[in-house]
Amino acid sequence: MTTPTDQPMSAVAALLALARRHTDEEAAQALVAEAARELTGRTVVGPEQQLAPRRFTLRRHHDVSGVSGAGAVADGVLWPDGTASVRWRGAHPSAVFWDRGRVSVEFIHGHQGATEIVMLDQDDEQPAEAAEPGTVPLHVRRVLDHALRRPVPCPKCSRLTACRCAGADRTEARLDVVLAALAPWLTAEGEAA
Repeated sequence: MTTPTDQPMSAVAALLALARRHTDEEAAQALVAEAARELTGRTVVGPEQQLAPRRFTLRRHHDVSGVSGAGAVADGVLWPDGTASVRWRGAHPSAVFWDRGRVSVEFIHGHQGATEIVMLDQDDEQPAEAAEPGTVPLHVRRVLDHALRRPVPCPKCSRLTACRCAGADRTEARLDVVLAALAPWLTAEGEAA
């Protein structure tokens, strides 16, 4: 199909032009977005949409291949359009991208439940506003960075290293470590000193 200026028209532009002849603009855009999602596995995300990427971890309970081990073996991002990026941990890290997002990650690396996707951000959670540079003293940032890297015990087996305790959540212990590290810099009202 060509346009009045004899320029070739893309398949998406042709579909949009056809849909506009039979329906209103909003329905035509919805049809194109649905076709894109069905054909590519991605959702069309417009610049006006306030959608944030969502972080996740691949937690392996049992290492089927014998290569990556157990525990948090990879970090990932689920992008607003439904695609996913994964960065593997370990001595030989790599990154991979999937246009079909979570479906592909689970299909390829789920190993019938041996590995699960643990979402770190919720669907309705918006990213935190970035603090103005210089509002948090450098020494407080360093203390916080150190506290975030400090190993915390598993609530089930008390190991500081990766363990195989199903459903063990170290979040509470991590919060205790961070709050203890920041305590000297907080006032009684919870404000930074």
